[in-house]
Amino acid sequence: SYILSEDKQNEAAIELLNDAIDHDPDNAEFKYYLGTFYEDSEHFNRAEDYIKQAIESDPDNPRYYFRLGVVYDKWNKKEASIATMRKVVELDPKHANALNYLGYTYADLGTNLDEAEQLVKEALKYKPNDGYITDSLGWVYYKKGEFEKALQYLQKAVEIVPDDPIMLEHLGDVYLKLDDKTSALKYYQKAFQLK
Repeated sequence: SYILSEDKQNEAAIELLNDAIDHDPDNAEFKYYLGTFYEDSEHFNRAEDYIKQAIESDPDNPRYYFRLGVVYDKWNKKEASIATMRKVVELDPKHANALNYLGYTYADLGTNLDEAEQLVKEALKYKPNDGYITDSLGWVYYKKGEFEKALQYLQKAVEIVPDDPIMLEHLGDVYLKLDDKTSALKYYQKAFQLK
């Protein structure tokens, strides 16, 4: 089913997993993956349902909660996403991706910026060369109005991950705030070419 999903045959992948669940209804992993396939298809209510079923079978698995938090975020249920990511961190305080997700979400919403900074810095302890986490810290500083500091981290993030349109856009945003319109335009154009 995973191979089918990677081959963009999501309906076939879902059908195969449903058959597997019929034969093994207590298998949490089958339900988890079925939830992720529904997430890919943007059927968020079904994704939520199956991932919650996986959680019922294995209530201390931070991976299941993390995925559920991502589903809520994509579904634009920010409060549910934040609460679920907090549960991940409660289960695994060193879960760098959940720490980063929380910090970035707060930064994006423009709230709890001091906590966002702490969360992302904590994530960087566990994944110090992660471009996405580095970008998050730059974005926190951008939202705090600390543009020179933001620039350092956003430049580093783009060096690590040079082809992410959101990171390129962030770099363009900070250059614009620093009144370097030539550089801002350059990074906006790169972002636009990618997406």
